[in-house]
Amino acid sequence: MVFNKPPRRGHYVIRGTTALTMDPALGELAGADLEIKNGELVAIGSRLPAAGAEAIDGRYTITMPGFVDSHWHVWGTLLRGVVGDGKRHGWFATKGRLGGSFTSEDFAAGVALGMAEGLAAGVTTVHDWSHNLMRYEDAEANLEVHRRLGTRVHFSYSAPSAHPSMPMEKMRAILEKGGVMPDEVMDFGNIRRVADERLPESDGLLTLGVGVRGPARSTPEVYRKEWALARENGLTISMHCAGTQAEVQRIRQVDILHEERLLGPDMLLAHCLYISPRERERLAANRIPVSMSPLSSLRLGMGAPPINGHLAAGIPVSLSLDTTAISACADVFQAMRVAVGLEAIANLDAEALSPRRALELATIDGARALGLDHLVGSLSVGKRADLIMVRTDALNMAPARDPAVAIVHSAQPANVDTVMVDGRILKRHGRLTTVDPSDVVEEANARLTALCERAGYRRPTVENGGPA
Repeated sequence: MVFNKPPRRGHYVIRGTTALTMDPALGELAGADLEIKNGELVAIGSRLPAAGAEAIDGRYTITMPGFVDSHWHVWGTLLRGVVGDGKRHGWFATKGRLGGSFTSEDFAAGVALGMAEGLAAGVTTVHDWSHNLMRYEDAEANLEVHRRLGTRVHFSYSAPSAHPSMPMEKMRAILEKGGVMPDEVMDFGNIRRVADERLPESDGLLTLGVGVRGPARSTPEVYRKEWALARENGLTISMHCAGTQAEVQRIRQVDILHEERLLGPDMLLAHCLYISPRERERLAANRIPVSMSPLSSLRLGMGAPPINGHLAAGIPVSLSLDTTAISACADVFQAMRVAVGLEAIANLDAEALSPRRALELATIDGARALGLDHLVGSLSVGKRADLIMVRTDALNMAPARDPAVAIVHSAQPANVDTVMVDGRILKRHGRLTTVDPSDVVEEANARLTALCERAGYRRPTVENGGPA
Protein backbone atom coordinates (compact mmCIF):
# COMPACT_ATOMS: atom_id res chain seq x y z
CA MET A 1 0.00 0.00 0.00
CA VAL A 2 1.42 3.38 -1.01
CA PHE A 3 0.98 6.41 1.25
CA ASN A 4 1.65 9.98 0.26
CA LYS A 5 3.80 12.16 2.48
CA PRO A 6 1.51 14.05 4.92
CA PRO A 7 1.17 17.68 3.86
CA ARG A 8 2.93 20.38 5.81
CA ARG A 9 1.31 22.37 8.56
CA GLY A 10 0.62 25.52 6.63
CA HIS A 11 -0.67 28.98 7.38
CA TYR A 12 -4.33 29.10 6.35
CA VAL A 13 -7.34 31.30 6.74
CA ILE A 14 -10.85 29.96 6.13
CA ARG A 15 -12.95 32.86 4.87
CA GLY A 16 -16.67 33.41 5.28
CA THR A 17 -17.76 30.08 6.75
CA THR A 18 -20.47 29.27 9.25
CA ALA A 19 -18.50 28.21 12.33
CA LEU A 20 -20.18 25.64 14.55
CA THR A 21 -17.54 26.03 17.25
CA MET A 22 -18.81 23.80 20.12
CA ASP A 23 -17.17 26.42 22.34
CA PRO A 24 -19.86 27.87 24.65
CA ALA A 25 -18.08 31.22 24.72
CA LEU A 26 -18.29 31.51 20.92
CA GLY A 27 -21.36 29.54 19.90
CA GLU A 28 -22.25 29.63 16.21
CA LEU A 29 -20.76 32.33 14.01
CA ALA A 30 -22.01 33.27 10.55
CA GLY A 31 -19.56 34.67 8.02
CA ALA A 32 -16.61 33.78 10.21
CA ASP A 33 -12.91 33.62 9.43
CA LEU A 34 -10.60 31.07 11.08
CA GLU A 35 -6.82 31.45 11.01
CA ILE A 36 -4.62 28.37 11.38
CA LYS A 37 -0.86 28.53 11.78
CA ASN A 38 1.63 25.77 12.61
CA GLY A 39 -1.20 23.43 13.51
CA GLU A 40 -2.88 25.82 15.93
CA LEU A 41 -6.13 27.72 15.64
CA VAL A 42 -4.78 31.20 16.30
CA ALA A 43 -7.78 33.43 15.59
CA ILE A 44 -11.53 33.34 15.01
CA GLY A 45 -13.41 36.43 13.90
CA SER A 46 -14.60 38.55 11.03
CA ARG A 47 -12.33 39.83 8.25
CA LEU A 48 -9.16 38.62 9.94
CA PRO A 49 -6.01 40.17 8.41
CA ALA A 50 -4.08 36.85 8.41
CA ALA A 51 -1.17 38.29 6.44
CA GLY A 52 0.57 35.70 4.28
CA ALA A 53 -2.01 32.99 4.89
CA GLU A 54 -3.37 30.78 2.12
CA ALA A 55 -7.08 31.54 1.80
CA ILE A 56 -9.66 28.74 1.79
CA ASP A 57 -13.10 29.72 0.53
CA GLY A 58 -15.60 28.96 3.29
CA ARG A 59 -18.75 30.08 1.50
CA TYR A 60 -21.48 27.46 1.48
CA THR A 61 -19.73 25.49 4.22
CA ILE A 62 -20.16 24.71 7.89
CA THR A 63 -16.83 24.48 9.68
CA MET A 64 -16.82 22.48 12.91
CA PRO A 65 -14.44 20.43 15.04
CA GLY A 66 -13.68 17.00 13.66
CA PHE A 67 -15.51 14.06 15.16
CA VAL A 68 -13.89 12.32 18.12
CA ASP A 69 -14.74 8.61 18.18
CA SER A 70 -14.30 7.28 21.71
CA HIS A 71 -14.52 3.51 21.04
CA TRP A 72 -13.61 1.98 17.70
CA HIS A 73 -12.04 -1.43 17.06
CA VAL A 74 -10.57 -0.23 13.79
CA TRP A 75 -8.77 -3.46 12.94
CA GLY A 76 -12.14 -5.23 12.59
CA THR A 77 -13.05 -3.22 9.50
CA LEU A 78 -11.33 -5.91 7.43
CA LEU A 79 -14.10 -8.33 8.44
CA ARG A 80 -16.90 -6.13 7.15
CA GLY A 81 -17.28 -8.22 4.01
CA VAL A 82 -17.96 -11.47 5.91
CA VAL A 83 -19.85 -10.34 9.01
CA GLY A 84 -23.53 -11.22 8.78
CA ASP A 85 -26.17 -11.25 11.50
CA GLY A 86 -27.16 -13.43 14.41
CA LYS A 87 -25.27 -15.86 16.62
CA ARG A 88 -23.99 -18.03 13.74
CA HIS A 89 -22.77 -15.39 11.30
CA GLY A 90 -22.62 -12.11 13.22
CA TRP A 91 -19.67 -10.12 14.55
CA PHE A 92 -18.79 -12.26 17.55
CA ALA A 93 -18.96 -15.56 15.67
CA THR A 94 -16.97 -14.23 12.71
CA LYS A 95 -14.38 -12.56 14.91
CA GLY A 96 -14.01 -15.83 16.81
CA ARG A 97 -13.41 -17.78 13.62
CA LEU A 98 -11.00 -15.34 11.97
CA GLY A 99 -9.48 -13.12 14.68
CA GLY A 100 -6.82 -15.64 15.66
CA SER A 101 -5.58 -15.93 12.08
CA PHE A 102 -4.80 -12.23 11.62
CA THR A 103 -1.30 -11.31 10.55
CA SER A 104 0.29 -7.93 11.12
CA GLU A 105 -0.37 -7.16 7.45
CA ASP A 106 -4.06 -7.91 8.02
CA PHE A 107 -4.07 -5.43 10.89
CA ALA A 108 -2.55 -2.78 8.64
CA ALA A 109 -5.11 -3.42 5.89
CA GLY A 110 -8.04 -3.26 8.30
CA VAL A 111 -6.85 -0.08 9.98
CA ALA A 112 -6.07 1.57 6.64
CA LEU A 113 -9.56 0.77 5.34
CA GLY A 114 -11.29 1.91 8.52
CA MET A 115 -9.33 5.10 9.08
CA ALA A 116 -9.21 6.20 5.45
CA GLU A 117 -12.99 5.97 5.47
CA GLY A 118 -13.13 7.60 8.89
CA LEU A 119 -10.98 10.55 7.85
CA ALA A 120 -13.00 11.01 4.69
CA ALA A 121 -16.15 11.09 6.84
CA GLY A 122 -14.77 13.67 9.27
CA VAL A 123 -13.34 11.54 12.12
CA THR A 124 -10.16 13.35 13.12
CA THR A 125 -9.51 11.67 16.48
CA VAL A 126 -10.09 8.00 17.19
CA HIS A 127 -9.85 5.82 20.25
CA ASP A 128 -8.40 2.80 18.48
CA TRP A 129 -9.30 -0.01 20.88
CA SER A 130 -7.14 -2.74 19.39
CA HIS A 131 -8.49 -5.85 21.08
CA ASN A 132 -6.94 -8.58 18.97
CA LEU A 133 -3.21 -7.99 19.43
CA MET A 134 -1.25 -11.22 19.47
CA ARG A 135 2.28 -9.90 19.00
CA TYR A 136 4.10 -6.57 19.20
CA GLU A 137 4.31 -6.38 15.42
CA ASP A 138 0.51 -6.21 15.24
CA ALA A 139 0.51 -3.01 17.29
CA GLU A 140 3.42 -1.65 15.29
CA ALA A 141 1.61 -2.25 11.98
CA ASN A 142 -1.56 -0.70 13.38
CA LEU A 143 0.15 2.47 14.58
CA GLU A 144 2.27 2.84 11.45
CA VAL A 145 -0.91 3.19 9.38
CA HIS A 146 -2.17 5.94 11.67
CA ARG A 147 1.16 7.72 11.37
CA ARG A 148 1.14 7.54 7.59
CA LEU A 149 -2.48 8.68 7.34
CA GLY A 150 -2.02 11.54 9.82
CA THR A 151 -4.67 10.45 12.32
CA ARG A 152 -4.84 11.70 15.88
CA VAL A 153 -5.18 8.47 17.86
CA HIS A 154 -5.62 7.34 21.43
CA PHE A 155 -4.39 3.77 21.19
CA SER A 156 -5.59 1.20 23.72
CA TYR A 157 -3.38 -1.87 23.66
CA SER A 158 -5.63 -4.87 24.34
CA ALA A 159 -5.51 -8.64 24.58
CA PRO A 160 -7.39 -10.78 22.06
CA SER A 161 -10.99 -10.28 23.10
CA ALA A 162 -12.18 -13.45 24.81
CA HIS A 163 -15.87 -13.19 24.18
CA PRO A 164 -17.82 -15.86 26.08
CA SER A 165 -19.06 -17.34 22.80
CA MET A 166 -15.53 -18.05 21.58
CA PRO A 167 -14.82 -21.80 21.55
CA MET A 168 -12.02 -22.94 23.85
CA GLU A 169 -10.12 -24.45 20.94
CA LYS A 170 -10.07 -21.04 19.29
CA MET A 171 -8.78 -19.45 22.47
CA ARG A 172 -6.06 -22.09 22.64
CA ALA A 173 -5.10 -21.31 19.05
CA ILE A 174 -4.82 -17.64 19.98
CA LEU A 175 -2.64 -18.54 22.93
CA GLU A 176 -0.32 -20.53 20.66
CA LYS A 177 0.09 -17.45 18.47
CA GLY A 178 1.21 -15.37 21.44
CA GLY A 179 -2.12 -14.06 22.71
CA VAL A 180 -3.33 -14.34 26.29
CA MET A 181 -6.01 -16.44 27.90
CA PRO A 182 -8.49 -14.93 30.37
CA ASP A 183 -6.35 -16.22 33.25
CA GLU A 184 -3.15 -14.54 32.03
CA VAL A 185 -2.02 -10.94 32.40
CA MET A 186 -1.32 -8.96 29.24
CA ASP A 187 2.29 -8.30 28.32
CA PHE A 188 2.85 -4.75 29.58
CA GLY A 189 6.38 -4.97 28.26
CA ASN A 190 4.92 -4.60 24.78
CA ILE A 191 2.88 -1.61 25.90
CA ARG A 192 5.97 0.05 27.34
CA ARG A 193 7.74 -0.71 24.06
CA VAL A 194 4.99 1.13 22.17
CA ALA A 195 5.54 4.09 24.48
CA ASP A 196 9.31 4.01 23.99
CA GLU A 197 9.33 3.50 20.22
CA ARG A 198 6.15 5.16 18.98
CA LEU A 199 5.44 8.13 21.23
CA PRO A 200 8.66 10.02 20.39
CA GLU A 201 7.94 9.94 16.65
CA SER A 202 4.20 10.67 16.91
CA ASP A 203 4.48 14.47 16.81
CA GLY A 204 1.96 14.67 19.63
CA LEU A 205 -0.75 12.80 17.72
CA LEU A 206 -0.52 9.58 19.79
CA THR A 207 -1.64 8.92 23.35
CA LEU A 208 -1.80 5.52 25.03
CA GLY A 209 -4.14 3.43 27.11
CA VAL A 210 -4.98 -0.19 27.77
CA GLY A 211 -8.15 -2.11 27.02
CA VAL A 212 -8.79 -4.60 29.83
CA ARG A 213 -11.10 -7.60 29.87
CA GLY A 214 -12.24 -6.88 33.41
CA PRO A 215 -14.21 -9.05 35.83
CA ALA A 216 -16.51 -10.40 33.09
CA ARG A 217 -13.73 -11.88 30.95
CA SER A 218 -10.76 -12.53 33.20
CA THR A 219 -9.97 -13.73 36.70
CA PRO A 220 -9.70 -11.49 39.80
CA GLU A 221 -5.93 -12.04 39.91
CA VAL A 222 -5.61 -10.92 36.29
CA TYR A 223 -7.77 -7.82 36.31
CA ARG A 224 -6.36 -6.60 39.64
CA LYS A 225 -2.83 -6.91 38.25
CA GLU A 226 -3.76 -5.23 34.97
CA TRP A 227 -5.36 -2.31 36.83
CA ALA A 228 -2.24 -1.92 38.93
CA LEU A 229 0.12 -2.08 35.94
CA ALA A 230 -1.99 0.36 33.94
CA ARG A 231 -1.90 2.90 36.73
CA GLU A 232 1.80 2.36 37.38
CA ASN A 233 2.42 3.19 33.71
CA GLY A 234 0.00 6.15 33.54
CA LEU A 235 -2.33 4.45 31.05
CA THR A 236 -6.04 5.04 30.73
CA ILE A 237 -8.19 1.95 31.34
CA SER A 238 -11.01 1.00 28.96
CA MET A 239 -13.45 -1.85 29.43
CA HIS A 240 -16.64 -3.21 27.87
CA CYS A 241 -19.44 -3.23 30.41
CA ALA A 242 -23.11 -4.25 30.71
CA GLY A 243 -23.64 -4.52 26.97
CA THR A 244 -26.06 -7.43 27.22
CA GLN A 245 -28.70 -8.62 29.64
CA ALA A 246 -26.90 -11.96 29.83
CA GLU A 247 -23.76 -10.28 31.14
CA VAL A 248 -25.49 -8.39 33.95
CA GLN A 249 -27.43 -11.48 34.98
CA ARG A 250 -24.07 -13.19 35.41
CA ILE A 251 -21.94 -10.39 36.83
CA ARG A 252 -22.19 -6.73 37.85
CA GLN A 253 -18.79 -5.35 36.92
CA VAL A 254 -19.25 -1.82 38.25
CA ASP A 255 -20.29 -3.11 41.67
CA ILE A 256 -17.31 -5.47 41.80
CA LEU A 257 -14.84 -2.75 40.81
CA HIS A 258 -16.39 -0.40 43.38
CA GLU A 259 -16.04 -2.97 46.15
CA GLU A 260 -12.39 -3.49 45.20
CA ARG A 261 -11.80 0.28 45.05
CA LEU A 262 -10.68 0.13 41.42
CA LEU A 263 -13.06 2.70 39.96
CA GLY A 264 -11.50 6.00 38.93
CA PRO A 265 -11.65 8.91 36.45
CA ASP A 266 -8.86 7.32 34.40
CA MET A 267 -11.38 4.75 33.14
CA LEU A 268 -13.67 4.68 30.13
CA LEU A 269 -16.52 2.18 29.75
CA ALA A 270 -18.19 1.10 26.52
CA HIS A 271 -21.91 0.30 26.18
CA CYS A 272 -23.36 0.26 29.74
CA LEU A 273 -26.83 -0.48 28.40
CA TYR A 274 -28.01 -2.35 31.47
CA ILE A 275 -26.33 -0.86 34.53
CA SER A 276 -28.41 -0.43 37.67
CA PRO A 277 -29.29 2.89 39.37
CA ARG A 278 -26.69 2.13 42.04
CA GLU A 279 -24.03 1.51 39.41
CA ARG A 280 -24.97 4.76 37.71
CA GLU A 281 -24.40 6.60 40.97
CA ARG A 282 -20.99 4.98 41.30
CA LEU A 283 -19.95 5.89 37.76
CA ALA A 284 -21.14 9.47 38.22
CA ALA A 285 -19.34 9.79 41.55
CA ASN A 286 -16.09 8.75 39.88
CA ARG A 287 -16.71 10.82 36.72
CA ILE A 288 -16.20 7.74 34.56
CA PRO A 289 -17.26 8.43 30.94
CA VAL A 290 -19.35 6.00 28.94
CA SER A 291 -19.02 5.56 25.18
CA MET A 292 -22.28 4.64 23.47
CA SER A 293 -22.56 3.03 20.03
CA PRO A 294 -26.12 3.39 18.73
CA LEU A 295 -25.51 1.81 15.31
CA SER A 296 -23.82 -1.36 16.56
CA SER A 297 -26.21 -1.68 19.51
CA LEU A 298 -29.15 -1.75 17.13
CA ARG A 299 -27.62 -4.13 14.61
CA LEU A 300 -26.59 -6.60 17.29
CA GLY A 301 -29.94 -6.34 19.04
CA MET A 302 -28.18 -5.40 22.28
CA GLY A 303 -30.62 -2.64 23.20
CA ALA A 304 -31.10 1.10 22.88
CA PRO A 305 -28.34 3.22 24.45
CA PRO A 306 -29.81 5.06 27.48
CA ILE A 307 -28.03 8.31 26.67
CA ASN A 308 -30.34 10.69 28.50
CA GLY A 309 -30.56 8.39 31.49
CA HIS A 310 -26.80 8.44 31.90
CA LEU A 311 -26.57 12.18 31.31
CA ALA A 312 -29.29 12.86 33.87
CA ALA A 313 -27.35 10.80 36.41
CA GLY A 314 -24.24 12.91 35.81
CA ILE A 315 -22.32 10.36 33.73
CA PRO A 316 -20.26 11.85 30.86
CA VAL A 317 -21.37 10.33 27.55
CA SER A 318 -19.74 10.25 24.12
CA LEU A 319 -20.49 8.51 20.82
CA SER A 320 -18.65 5.85 18.84
CA LEU A 321 -18.88 3.56 15.84
CA ASP A 322 -17.66 0.49 17.82
CA THR A 323 -16.51 -1.28 14.67
CA THR A 324 -17.55 -0.61 11.11
CA ALA A 325 -17.82 -4.37 10.57
CA ILE A 326 -21.04 -3.93 12.60
CA SER A 327 -22.09 -0.32 12.13
CA ALA A 328 -21.54 -0.82 8.37
CA CYS A 329 -19.76 2.43 7.59
CA ALA A 330 -17.92 5.29 9.25
CA ASP A 331 -20.92 7.61 9.35
CA VAL A 332 -21.03 9.68 12.54
CA PHE A 333 -23.81 11.79 11.03
CA GLN A 334 -26.00 8.69 10.94
CA ALA A 335 -24.94 7.71 14.47
CA MET A 336 -26.06 11.12 15.75
CA ARG A 337 -29.37 10.87 13.88
CA VAL A 338 -30.06 7.44 15.31
CA ALA A 339 -29.15 8.61 18.83
CA VAL A 340 -31.54 11.56 18.52
CA GLY A 341 -34.29 9.32 17.16
CA LEU A 342 -33.91 6.65 19.83
CA GLU A 343 -34.15 9.21 22.61
CA ALA A 344 -37.18 10.80 20.97
CA ILE A 345 -38.95 7.43 20.92
CA ALA A 346 -37.86 6.42 24.42
CA ASN A 347 -39.16 9.68 25.86
CA LEU A 348 -42.04 10.28 23.41
CA ASP A 349 -40.47 13.69 23.00
CA ALA A 350 -38.87 14.91 19.76
CA GLU A 351 -36.69 17.31 21.76
CA ALA A 352 -35.36 14.77 24.25
CA LEU A 353 -31.89 14.89 22.67
CA SER A 354 -31.30 18.01 20.63
CA PRO A 355 -29.05 18.13 17.56
CA ARG A 356 -26.68 20.45 19.38
CA ARG A 357 -26.39 18.08 22.30
CA ALA A 358 -25.75 15.19 19.91
CA LEU A 359 -22.98 17.22 18.30
CA GLU A 360 -21.39 17.76 21.69
CA LEU A 361 -21.41 14.01 22.29
CA ALA A 362 -19.62 13.45 18.97
CA THR A 363 -16.99 16.16 19.42
CA ILE A 364 -16.08 17.88 22.70
CA ASP A 365 -17.48 15.13 24.94
CA GLY A 366 -15.50 12.53 23.01
CA ALA A 367 -12.38 14.64 23.55
CA ARG A 368 -13.15 14.85 27.27
CA ALA A 369 -13.60 11.07 27.46
CA LEU A 370 -10.10 10.61 26.04
CA GLY A 371 -8.50 13.37 28.11
CA LEU A 372 -7.85 15.43 24.97
CA ASP A 373 -10.31 18.31 25.42
CA HIS A 374 -7.45 20.72 26.10
CA LEU A 375 -6.28 20.04 22.53
CA VAL A 376 -9.32 19.22 20.39
CA GLY A 377 -13.10 18.89 20.36
CA SER A 378 -14.00 22.52 19.80
CA LEU A 379 -12.97 25.42 17.60
CA SER A 380 -11.24 27.45 20.29
CA VAL A 381 -8.27 29.78 19.97
CA GLY A 382 -5.18 27.99 21.20
CA LYS A 383 -6.40 24.49 20.45
CA ARG A 384 -4.99 22.32 17.68
CA ALA A 385 -6.56 22.76 14.27
CA ASP A 386 -8.58 19.53 13.98
CA LEU A 387 -11.58 20.55 11.94
CA ILE A 388 -13.87 19.65 9.07
CA MET A 389 -15.68 21.71 6.45
CA VAL A 390 -19.07 20.39 5.35
CA ARG A 391 -20.57 21.74 2.14
CA THR A 392 -24.10 23.11 2.35
CA ASP A 393 -24.71 23.61 -1.37
CA ALA A 394 -25.40 19.92 -2.06
CA LEU A 395 -28.90 18.72 -2.89
CA ASN A 396 -29.27 16.91 0.44
CA MET A 397 -28.09 19.92 2.49
CA ALA A 398 -29.67 23.00 0.92
CA PRO A 399 -31.04 25.26 2.20
CA ALA A 400 -29.03 25.03 5.42
CA ARG A 401 -30.29 27.69 7.84
CA ASP A 402 -29.70 26.07 11.23
CA PRO A 403 -26.18 24.57 11.08
CA ALA A 404 -26.68 22.05 13.91
CA VAL A 405 -29.92 20.74 12.42
CA ALA A 406 -28.33 20.55 8.98
CA ILE A 407 -25.33 18.58 10.25
CA VAL A 408 -27.27 16.09 12.36
CA HIS A 409 -30.38 15.58 10.25
CA SER A 410 -29.14 16.10 6.68
CA ALA A 411 -25.38 15.69 6.32
CA GLN A 412 -23.62 12.62 4.94
CA PRO A 413 -19.91 11.73 4.69
CA ALA A 414 -19.97 12.74 1.02
CA ASN A 415 -20.66 16.35 2.10
CA VAL A 416 -17.32 16.54 3.95
CA ASP A 417 -15.18 18.67 1.66
CA THR A 418 -12.15 19.36 3.84
CA VAL A 419 -10.56 17.59 6.81
CA MET A 420 -7.69 19.06 8.79
CA VAL A 421 -5.78 17.30 11.60
CA ASP A 422 -3.21 19.29 13.56
CA GLY A 423 -3.17 21.89 10.81
CA ARG A 424 -2.50 19.38 8.03
CA ILE A 425 -5.08 19.08 5.25
CA LEU A 426 -5.88 15.37 4.94
CA LYS A 427 -8.90 15.82 2.66
CA ARG A 428 -9.49 18.68 0.22
CA HIS A 429 -12.22 19.16 -2.38
CA GLY A 430 -13.55 15.75 -1.38
CA ARG A 431 -10.29 13.85 -1.96
CA LEU A 432 -7.95 12.29 0.61
CA THR A 433 -4.40 13.61 0.41
CA THR A 434 -2.34 10.91 2.17
CA VAL A 435 -3.64 7.77 0.44
CA ASP A 436 -5.44 6.64 -2.70
CA PRO A 437 -8.72 4.94 -1.70
CA SER A 438 -8.43 2.48 -4.59
CA ASP A 439 -5.12 1.20 -3.18
CA VAL A 440 -6.71 0.75 0.25
CA VAL A 441 -9.68 -1.14 -1.18
CA GLU A 442 -7.50 -3.39 -3.34
CA GLU A 443 -5.29 -4.28 -0.37
CA ALA A 444 -8.28 -4.97 1.88
CA ASN A 445 -9.90 -7.26 -0.68
CA ALA A 446 -6.69 -9.22 -1.15
CA ARG A 447 -6.02 -9.52 2.57
CA LEU A 448 -9.54 -10.66 3.43
CA THR A 449 -9.45 -13.33 0.71
CA ALA A 450 -6.10 -14.63 1.96
CA LEU A 451 -7.26 -14.51 5.59
CA CYS A 452 -10.36 -16.59 4.87
CA GLU A 453 -8.33 -19.13 2.90
CA ARG A 454 -5.71 -19.37 5.65
CA ALA A 455 -8.36 -19.86 8.32
CA GLY A 456 -10.38 -22.31 6.24
CA TYR A 457 -13.34 -19.98 6.42
CA ARG A 458 -16.15 -20.21 3.90
CA ARG A 459 -18.24 -17.09 3.60
CA PRO A 460 -21.84 -17.83 4.66
CA THR A 461 -24.29 -18.02 1.75
CA VAL A 462 -27.84 -19.24 1.31
CA GLU A 463 -26.46 -22.46 -0.17
CA ASN A 464 -24.26 -23.31 2.82
CA GLY A 465 -26.65 -22.29 5.55
CA GLY A 466 -25.91 -18.60 5.82
CA PRO A 467 -28.32 -15.70 5.80
CA ALA A 468 -30.40 -15.02 2.70
